[in-house]
Order: sequence, then structure tokens, then C-alpha cells
Amino acid sequence: MTQSTLTAKNQTTIPKAVIEALNLRPSDQLVYEIEPDGRVVLSAKTGTFASVAASLARKPGPARSTVEMNAAVKAAAVKRFKRAGS
Repeated sequence: MTQSTLTAKNQTTIPKAVIEALNLRPSDQLVYEIEPDGRVVLSAKTGTFASVAASLARKPGPARSTVEMNAAVKAAAVKRFKRAGS
């Protein structure tokens, strides 16, 4: 088990084991998913098709068109490519 402490400013340092497990780099975004039982799942936000499709599927409202999904995938790929070149 890995743990960290929350500061008075609601900040914490991500433990090295978590950084390595999620393959995190500076400026990566983290996703917090709150489960019905109160558990929180932490994951790295990525630009893969699966993650984009999953994020679109969780949004309430009408289904997304193929054009909208393709645009989201392209935007995520561009962002990831730019980040990789840094």
C-alpha cells in the first residue's frame, strides 16, 4: 500500500510508486473516478481511442456521431504527439 498526506491547501505529493505505475510525466492529467461504494480510482488521462471512447460514453445525453468521435481522437493524438516531442 502507498500513501501520501493532504496539505492545508488540499495538495499532495504523488508517491513514486504511483508515478511509475501510471507512467506519469510532468503536465500529465490525472482522472479521479468516484465509485458508488466511495472508493476513488486514479488513472492517467491518455489520448488512446479506448479512453476517448469511454469518456464519450459516460457523458449523459445523445450519442456522439462518428465525426465527433474522430475529431476527439484526432485532438487527443495531436496533444499526445506534441507532449512526446517536449
